[in-house]
Amino acid sequence: MRDWIDRLGPGLMLAAAAVGVSHLVFATQAGATYGLSFIWLIVLISILKYPAFRFAVDYASLTDRSLVHAYSDFGRIALTWMFIGLAVDMFVATTAVALVTAGLFISVFDLPWSGPHVAILLCLLTGTILVNGQYRKAERIVKILVGGFSILAVVTTMLALPELGSDGRGLFGDITPDRSVASFAIAMAGWMPMPLTGAIFISMWAREKRRSGGTTFRHEDARYDLAFGWTLSIGLAICFSVMGAAILFNTDRVAPTSAGAFASELLAIFTTVVGGWSYPLIAIAAIAVMWSGVFALMDALPRVTARLMDHVTGRGEKSASPYAFWLGIQFLGVVVILSFLMKSFGTFVAFATGTGFITAPAIAYYNYRAVRSANVSGQYSPSRPLRIWHWTGFVSLAIFATAFAIDQLIS
Repeated sequence: MRDWIDRLGPGLMLAAAAVGVSHLVFATQAGATYGLSFIWLIVLISILKYPAFRFAVDYASLTDRSLVHAYSDFGRIALTWMFIGLAVDMFVATTAVALVTAGLFISVFDLPWSGPHVAILLCLLTGTILVNGQYRKAERIVKILVGGFSILAVVTTMLALPELGSDGRGLFGDITPDRSVASFAIAMAGWMPMPLTGAIFISMWAREKRRSGGTTFRHEDARYDLAFGWTLSIGLAICFSVMGAAILFNTDRVAPTSAGAFASELLAIFTTVVGGWSYPLIAIAAIAVMWSGVFALMDALPRVTARLMDHVTGRGEKSASPYAFWLGIQFLGVVVILSFLMKSFGTFVAFATGTGFITAPAIAYYNYRAVRSANVSGQYSPSRPLRIWHWTGFVSLAIFATAFAIDQLIS
């Protein structure tokens, strides 16, 4: 059992980054607003994104290099796409996850401060921990937090199943195709189960796992680790959608307008199913898993950005990456957004998740090129079914990206 747990790491880091805004916010709201009508989209978009993550893990585990190295071989256009994706996630995504986490703290501890102020304090504390421990410390923390919350979410979902369709409520919503429904679907899909930039993260984590000592992290282990984390993130998204449908669908629910109000509604789902006595346990678990998402983003993004700049400036893989410097830049960017650029919790979170499609097609394409490059042995080249799977996902992601761009232009 201990050996099995030790083999896990990057996949759980990926799940930690996934189980956050996309799950707690959008999967829950999908169930609350549309019943079980959007579960098919959760599964479909997750399947379409998977090849890009599989290629990232294959490349990293077979070459002991991150995708940054592969993208640098492809030239400045590829590096530019990576830089755009990292910039969006470093500031917009981190801000969104920190803001939802702050809402939980405000709701649970009845804090008198605003969501942005608490989010800034959380990011400061998280950065302080990471700069003194980096990957191994982040991995240990995430294993505990994600594992505990996953068990709690599954148990709560099982208990909520009898509530589905109770009191004469239906299971599926009457969806009329219009712009509001399309905007919601795009926002949810953008981060379901996570943005494609996560493929760059897991390539870096897989390399760090191999270099951080401890158990041997072979190619087979890396694939298994990814499959476990990916399956877990999809399963938890379905759990939150089911809970939202069981407790909130076709009720007098009012959409929350602040981070704290949303957090209160989320915790109410659990306590309604399990009982009021469980509130302390559930509150701590919810805070823990959301905070683990902040840990994952603030560990990965500065690390990858530092390596990217090494290649852009010609220093290469052997340069000592200034992790702490880029962590500081990330923190300052989050502070600016929270202090001056955010006007509405709901609008900002929807925009943040939709941005997951900005670079998705490009990342899917370059990850495919990476695993077919000369650095990877031909015996590991994607099979014909996997290639078809990849190109189907590429076209689908391009369609979503175009739809997001159009939606933003006419808004």
